Amino acid sequence: MATKQQSTVAKADAPHEKYFRYHSAVIPVGLGTDRQQALRCWTSKSPAVAANPSLLFSLCVIRPGSTSEKYVLEQLDPPSKEMFEVDPDAVLNANSEEDELAASDIGLLSHKNVACVLSMLKTRYLAAKMYTMADPLLVAINPFQDLGNATKEWIDYYRNAPSTAQTEPHVFRVARQALANLEDYNKSQTIIVSGESGAGKTEATKQVMRYFAAASKGNNRIQEAIMAGNPLLEAFGNAKTIRNNNSSRFGRFMQLSLSSESGIQYGAITNFLLEKVRLVSQEPGERSFHVLYQLLKGADDEMRQRLHLRPIDQYTFLTARSGGCFDIEGVDDRSDFQELRESFVSMGLPSEDESTVFSILSGVLLIGNTKVASLEKQGMPDAAHVTGESLAVLKESASLLFVDPDKLAQNILRKQTKVGNQLLEGPRTYREADMMIKSVAKHVYDQLFAWLVRFLNKTIAPPGGFGVYMGMLDIFGFEVFEHNSLEQLLINITNEHLQKHFIDVIFETETKLYKSEGIPTEALVWTDNAEIMDTLCGPRDSVFAIIEDICLGLRASDEALCGMIVRKLGGKGVVLPSRRDQRIKFVVRHTIADIEYSCDGFLEKNQDILKKELVDVLKASSNRVMAEMFEGIVVEAGKIGRGSLIASQFLRSLNSMIGLIRQTEPHFIRCLKPNETKRPLEWEGPKVLNQLFSLSILEALQLRQIGYSYRRPFAEFVKRFRWLELGAANSNADRKEVALQMLQASGLPEDEWALGKTMVFLKAEAARALERMQTEKMMSLRPIVEFVEAAYRRISLKRNLEAVLPALIRAEAHCRRQATLVEYGALDLPPGFTEALLQGIDYTQQQKEQRERERQEREQMANERLGHRKLTKEKKFAMQVLQMYKSWDSMRGLETKHEGFFPSELDYLKEKQKRPAIESRIKEKSFSHVTRQQSFQDPGVSYHLWRNVAALYQAPLSDNRLQNICTCLRDDMDRVYGHFWQVIVNRTEAFGLATAHAKTKRHLIDQHGVYRDGRKLELMKKQQRSLISTAGERTFLRYKDSRDWTGFAERLQSYLFGRYADSHGGSWNVLVQEGSFVSTRLWVKHNRFFRVEIDENEFNGNTEQNKCITIVCFEACTTAS
Repeated sequence: MATKQQSTVAKADAPHEKYFRYHSAVIPVGLGTDRQQALRCWTSKSPAVAANPSLLFSLCVIRPGSTSEKYVLEQLDPPSKEMFEVDPDAVLNANSEEDELAASDIGLLSHKNVACVLSMLKTRYLAAKMYTMADPLLVAINPFQDLGNATKEWIDYYRNAPSTAQTEPHVFRVARQALANLEDYNKSQTIIVSGESGAGKTEATKQVMRYFAAASKGNNRIQEAIMAGNPLLEAFGNAKTIRNNNSSRFGRFMQLSLSSESGIQYGAITNFLLEKVRLVSQEPGERSFHVLYQLLKGADDEMRQRLHLRPIDQYTFLTARSGGCFDIEGVDDRSDFQELRESFVSMGLPSEDESTVFSILSGVLLIGNTKVASLEKQGMPDAAHVTGESLAVLKESASLLFVDPDKLAQNILRKQTKVGNQLLEGPRTYREADMMIKSVAKHVYDQLFAWLVRFLNKTIAPPGGFGVYMGMLDIFGFEVFEHNSLEQLLINITNEHLQKHFIDVIFETETKLYKSEGIPTEALVWTDNAEIMDTLCGPRDSVFAIIEDICLGLRASDEALCGMIVRKLGGKGVVLPSRRDQRIKFVVRHTIADIEYSCDGFLEKNQDILKKELVDVLKASSNRVMAEMFEGIVVEAGKIGRGSLIASQFLRSLNSMIGLIRQTEPHFIRCLKPNETKRPLEWEGPKVLNQLFSLSILEALQLRQIGYSYRRPFAEFVKRFRWLELGAANSNADRKEVALQMLQASGLPEDEWALGKTMVFLKAEAARALERMQTEKMMSLRPIVEFVEAAYRRISLKRNLEAVLPALIRAEAHCRRQATLVEYGALDLPPGFTEALLQGIDYTQQQKEQRERERQEREQMANERLGHRKLTKEKKFAMQVLQMYKSWDSMRGLETKHEGFFPSELDYLKEKQKRPAIESRIKEKSFSHVTRQQSFQDPGVSYHLWRNVAALYQAPLSDNRLQNICTCLRDDMDRVYGHFWQVIVNRTEAFGLATAHAKTKRHLIDQHGVYRDGRKLELMKKQQRSLISTAGERTFLRYKDSRDWTGFAERLQSYLFGRYADSHGGSWNVLVQEGSFVSTRLWVKHNRFFRVEIDENEFNGNTEQNKCITIVCFEACTTAS
């Protein structure tokens, strides 16, 4: 059977580097070799993270040169070519094969480290997919916008879907599954919604409620009352905070009696941990509870006069620290007030009780305006005293609260102290009186909220109690602030209870799965947080027990409390002294991290209960509602009894609620807040990471790795690791038998894997070992795969080009013929069409000629101004060439610059044809101006052709710009050498620009076998270049008479492929053309490139100029260097 171990709590520092290390290490194959697979990984030690720590991680690729001690990485995201080294411990695996948008469950990823989880959530969030499974959790990220995915149509889709497994993650999917389990198994269910303020808990809860209510048919009074309770609870329990405009400041547990046919039938609500202190004090930029502003803004004149309402900025409770924050952007408090009153009607609240509620709210606000002064009385120098206007305000608020004004004032200003069996009465200090005023306001508001919830429960509760029910818990996640006090301790203890329940649920589910598959459960060994729970709230020697003992002592102080907690509990390993201030602070090692608490104010907050004399005044109210609010509250005069303190009351309520939840089957929704700005599509990685820890999402994924962490159906396992036994995987054999054969052949220890009835079970180390074996097997097969792939691509692309090329030539010829016919009027066009067309052409030509003349005149004037400068003979000739073709540039949309090209063109004209110079440039892979000039004898034509080619290097170069340049170059080639030339421009690194005579096929560009990867190729040695050059020249002699350059290129390509395929891999392309290759400089960065120019005159003995042959060979595989 499975056994438990005591918990060990994770450290708080650098958590993203400590979690999941055991299944996240990168293990590259073939380190330091040319065959190394370019594995992707995450690291927090990249230059990008150093420059911007909010990135947390960068996606990188492992490069050659890595060793077991140091990895050489190149950054992919953000992209950077800079290489850097990191330790293996700083590297985490990346999911290269998974589609993060298609994968809906984080737990099914191959790697589930922190970086992978963050990457998946971010990718889905930015693609407007706010829901992701981390089974059994649903992770919901607040989109801060309406995605339109909570409408009635969406509800109907999830209600009518064949099964939940066929639907995307959604709160409706959770609601449907919970409702199905409720009815199918007749067992109570609970949906636990948790998250920090602003994460969307309230909205998620309302959507689940709407799903349940959608099944209702006809009039359902109880369901209407339950749904009307939402505006009520939000008005009295929610407030604007810095982090959330509609933050729930209380927790609630709701029980619903449901039916898939009739919707919500009955219900009950339990509220707890209301933040009462918000009534009397708010942080700057925050508000008190919504209902107070709704009342002050929405009341009509009659109500304002009856309730003695003042302007909103005249209430001390609303203005003391908030800085005058009275409004919320996009929220209309007046309309919300009307909605609240409609909710009162829907829940059946009588109109006189509604008036009482508003009167009590007005009295609670007004009593805060009472100013208490100090006066010497009965030997006390700072005795409390209220006179004049403040006394009138106190009595006015008492009448609004329906209590005796004199008795209220007397008990605020005077106190009773029990000594033995006697009660002694004396004045309070002015600070104590001020505290009593605030205490009355807080407790009256708290009890009013509780009374409204009780009234709602009377309306919606089932007459005979609940049988099976649907529970809904809306609770904060772990809270970790700069200053953590008693409120945070109570919230975090609640989450520790829920975490313990969550761990029990996880392993109960795991145990059921193992038993159903016939797998022994001895492998399930887990830890829980029982030690933390016992240290915090055990019956003795716990934090709660010490707090209560100190509160009941005679000389209680916060410093004494802190010292006793550390002294008594410090040896257990859960409580530690603070490193910053041991006098008043201590640290608790919670499940998620170490959290520091300040004891400053602990005792006062824990003793924040109303004095007996004030309770008696409120209970004696003549108003029924006020009397019912304090009915059942018993306080002993002058003394605080054990069990009556705030922490004790809270712990009783918590244990009762947890007891109810443990009797149900739970479903978990974790809500995340992606940023603090509340804007859509903004992602703050550190903030999300903190929530992944505080909501135990990462721990849930970690728990799933215990025991046999990898579990997949047989077919999926065989498909995933098919390369280990390719023959068996492709056979028709039973998938279970194939899986068994693969595992046995792998050599894994038998205790590392198991076969169930439908699944393969692997431990984490075994899964990593199989991944490593498969990678090595694939690497060994890589050369064969590349060879076959290259051959197939070459044959396939050649066939496609041969099939398409004649059609393209015919289409182009037809278009040009039609253009010629239009020019000469040979087409049978409608009357007047040809004349109008020719007139338009003539007019356009005249406009171009006019603009050209104007430009020439401007240039002539400029030259005259510079006439004092004597131009050299060479510059004059160059200017003539430039002037000749400026009009061509203008017609084609190319801008001519004086400093553009004619100085270098002049160098071309001056350069002599010398074979040694040509050979020198070939060896240097430099651009050969001489051979370029040989190809185009006309200086003007040569200039203009190269003017177009040079335009390719101007940036930015749009697609339209590129097309225009190609068209211009093709037209010039047609005009000089005959029609039907093609210009091929490929903007990738492997191919450049060339001209090809398509009609006679005198040119071949073979683009087959292009393959890209990250290998670093060797440079071709000088001897190899010389050998291939000789082979090219000999091959040329066989084809020069027939001028079959296609056959020549294929012959040379076969020679190269046969000689070098094995040693370097990849395939070779060969380009042959008459004339020098026009884009030589595009290839100079290619490691496996060589160029040979053969002057035909050398072989036939002619001395007159003739065209040379350019042969360009380059390996199709590109390089990263």
